[in-house]
Amino acid sequence: MISIAIILVFIAFYTLYNTSQRAVKYVGIGVENWIENHQAIGKIVATSVMVITIFLHIYLFGLGSGILIFLISLMLIASLVILLTPLHLISYKVLFLIFIPCFCLETFVL
Repeated sequence: MISIAIILVFIAFYTLYNTSQRAVKYVGIGVENWIENHQAIGKIVATSVMVITIFLHIYLFGLGSGILIFLISLMLIASLVILLTPLHLISYKVLFLIFIPCFCLETFVL
């Protein structure tokens, strides 16, 4: 459940990053192009996913620590997205290669 919350933070921030006017754009898969063409809808969807993620963190960890862990994960993911996106190191293949083992470890080991 924690890995799902963190991946939702990534999806929301990456969507907000792609709707920005100052972000470095490149032709990616269809999702990035759709977000660039429909910026208003993208911002609404990303903001609603971010709010859902805040409530998910609060549900998992409690009020104070949930907000703190959400902010820490948001800062970590935001810095990675800002640094790695212009280098074209973020793709959905890499995202799933990181997410699937973390989710399996969380589910089966912990």
